[in-house]
Amino acid sequence: MRIKLVPALILIVALVAACNLPSGAPQPENDFDMVSTYAAQTVEASLNQSQPTATSATESQPTSQPGPGSVQPTVTSQPQQAGQPTATSLPCNRASFVEDVTIPDNTNITVGKAFTKTWRLKNVGSCTWTSGYQLIFDSGDQMGGPASQQLTNGTVLPGQTIDVSVNLVAPNSPGTYKGNWKLKDSGGAIFALSTGPFWVQVKAAAAPDWPTLKKGDSGNEVYAIQYLLLHHGQTPAADGIFGNETQSEVEDFQTLKNLKEDGIVGPESWQALIVTVKQGDTGPAVRAVQQLLRGKFGFNNVTVDGIFGPITAQAVKDFQASKNIASDGIVGPNTWQKLINN
Repeated sequence: MRIKLVPALILIVALVAACNLPSGAPQPENDFDMVSTYAAQTVEASLNQSQPTATSATESQPTSQPGPGSVQPTVTSQPQQAGQPTATSLPCNRASFVEDVTIPDNTNITVGKAFTKTWRLKNVGSCTWTSGYQLIFDSGDQMGGPASQQLTNGTVLPGQTIDVSVNLVAPNSPGTYKGNWKLKDSGGAIFALSTGPFWVQVKAAAAPDWPTLKKGDSGNEVYAIQYLLLHHGQTPAADGIFGNETQSEVEDFQTLKNLKEDGIVGPESWQALIVTVKQGDTGPAVRAVQQLLRGKFGFNNVTVDGIFGPITAQAVKDFQASKNIASDGIVGPNTWQKLINN
């Protein structure tokens, strides 16, 4: 076996050496040379197979998946742009003012007279107002109001409105009075509007001077009483005579208004009878104004027809100017008092 291996080893070495010949070397001239050449080519092919193959540029690119130990990129949030709203939570308790249902600011109230102030408020917080919530006096002029009272007998959900009323009395001295009010929840936390307390502000005025009329009287003031009774649903004859029928109608009206039922029209009955009228209004109350303007103050161009048109409006303005009161053409308490008493 050893005798056969030696020639084979020599042949392989010779073949390897032949692989290094330049490509331009002369072709073999005999069989031995051919065998050597073939063997060299075979060895060369074998060697080439053992070399790594080239890859394309595309295949050599790393994949998108990071390998072990690689640093992962971090994602950072964009900064808040100026002027963009940010989410905020609503406070539990907060109210907003909707309107004055009764007694707007600077309403004239006769000194010592009881009145009811009503605000319309809206729950703009996140908590429901319950029967445990209260209306409380905060500061200023209390005007006979309670220190606290129950806000609601039910519930006021966020977004709902509620009318809140309190009974008050105008002070006994003329002047402007203001009382501030707030709310308190069932846990004792006090709150109000986002701008502070809500309030009632009135002007206490001296009692107006009204005439007293009774059975047996007659004239333009009696006409006015009869027309005003008609406005309130009573049924007297409008004849300017204060007789039994008119007295009976006055008594019925006084009963409806919780006044002393004496059949006499004094200050309290007058103030319950009068109603504010202006251009565009119609009805018996307008006739009362027209009767007084025409029959008592000589505005003969005014027709007693119950229609408050431009002629009546101008007559009212002229009358107001003559009495040094606001010349607005609207017949309110001050104008009524001047029409009836003077």
